[in-house]
Amino acid sequence: MRKWISGMSWFGLALLAACVGPQGKQSETATYFLGSALPAKSVTAKSAVTVLVTPMRARPGFDTPRMAYVREANRIEYYAYHRWVEAPARMLTPLIAQALESSGAFGAVVQSPASVRANFRLDTELVSLIQDFTQQPSRAQLIVRAQLLDAGSGAVMATRTFEGHIDSTAEAAQGGAAAANRATAEILSKLRDWCAAEVK
Repeated sequence: MRKWISGMSWFGLALLAACVGPQGKQSETATYFLGSALPAKSVTAKSAVTVLVTPMRARPGFDTPRMAYVREANRIEYYAYHRWVEAPARMLTPLIAQALESSGAFGAVVQSPASVRANFRLDTELVSLIQDFTQQPSRAQLIVRAQLLDAGSGAVMATRTFEGHIDSTAEAAQGGAAAANRATAEILSKLRDWCAAEVK
């Protein structure tokens, strides 16, 4: 009986450690958001084109508010007491629209559903958003795939994958969240410039 209780105690401790995360101790539940305010660019001649930004899709494993991390290749884990405010793809969609607006290169930037007839459509996909503990310091990895299409014909004009890899400020969820925000700013800036160049 004593051995059985001892075995169950070790099992409980192991389960608790697995739920807590790499920082190794339980903390209060916390939520984080992705946000980035890019400065507006000075553009002398704004085009008359309208861009429709569709809701970002997310690959399996990243269509959730749970904060993901990896400690070994091909194995994804999630923090138990730390979460995004909502699924990252949902937070990134309006940020992309705001980034395109800040470029000053478009007549209008709208998000679907919208009744406005657009010239171009921007489809995006969240490929990955993780805190990578396979190296020290850990790094936030954000990968977004973007596809620009002719809104009328549906023809693909250009496709590009954007990657942001930023070192974490701390080996815990809050450090990963801060690094993810910096990676978001980096990708939004590149995506904004890419879209502006492609529609010229």
